[in-house]
Amino acid sequence: MTREENREFARKTESLTKPVDITAISFLGDFNKYLPKSAQKSVMERGSRTVSYMGFIVDPYCFFLAYGITDRAKAQAMLPGDYELADAALFEGDEKGPIAIVSSFSVRTSVFAGMRVECYLIARHKKTGLMSWIIADYETNTTSHDPKNGFCGYTCDPALFTVTPYGEVLAEARNAKEGNFFSVRAEIEGGTMRPLDRELWVEGNLSIDYGGKLKDPDSKPFGLVFDPYLMKQARAIPLDRVTVGENTLLSGIIDGASPKTAALFPYSQHFVIFQNPGESPVLDEKGLLGQVRRFVEDRNFKAMKGTDITKPLFRGMLASALFNLCLIAFLLWKLLG
Repeated sequence: MTREENREFARKTESLTKPVDITAISFLGDFNKYLPKSAQKSVMERGSRTVSYMGFIVDPYCFFLAYGITDRAKAQAMLPGDYELADAALFEGDEKGPIAIVSSFSVRTSVFAGMRVECYLIARHKKTGLMSWIIADYETNTTSHDPKNGFCGYTCDPALFTVTPYGEVLAEARNAKEGNFFSVRAEIEGGTMRPLDRELWVEGNLSIDYGGKLKDPDSKPFGLVFDPYLMKQARAIPLDRVTVGENTLLSGIIDGASPKTAALFPYSQHFVIFQNPGESPVLDEKGLLGQVRRFVEDRNFKAMKGTDITKPLFRGMLASALFNLCLIAFLLWKLLG
């Protein structure tokens, strides 16, 4: 994509993530988590049919730690049946091997905003051959949804992702119930910009699925739509400028205190998720660029709007209030008549 095309893609993605809509939609999410899983699935499917695009924006400074896998058999067992562990590396030219990745970031989407810590296994789909990011666990301080747990609220407290005036990114997520504790700091000015491994960062993000604690038979892979230039490079942070205070995530398949590589994105990452059921999967960079341009050129689509939720709720509240007033008036008439 050209620079101007990227600007237009960023503008349009940003238009999908308006705070007024996010607040209302998150409010509904708090109600949805009390519905049976079958009803939650129905809500998601209906929403996907009417709303074509979901915006997903990761703000600076998204931070990644890559770990070597210490128990390959155990890690393989965490994958869905159609996948096998793949050899990968964050940066071009680095030695490849089976890895797990823990990322921490602040995010704004069409439906929620907050911080997340996500855990991935890097795998390859046996049929398509595509490298894939498999989300194995996550912690968040905001509304979320995954195929196994459905709608859920925040999972950790305290939770933070921030940058200090001393040039340090601080990330922390603590979930005492699940035994997940993550605390890290790193210098954002440390290191140099290096080319990323294209297979991992471009191809891998075309096929994302769920495994580990989130593995579910109804899970279906999905892909991100983005400008491939986004994945050209990132800042490689030397490990002597990274301090892992605590990391119990992916316990049993990694040594949480000993990452092998650290990467940081010093700019925003703009993604779109196509939600149309039956959408043909994107299998290569050419198809990805086609999807990007299709999104940019589309002028007739429905975005997620908070008013789609607040208006029906408001009408329902008015109808309920009117009914109650009429009932009270009727009872008073009967009582005094």
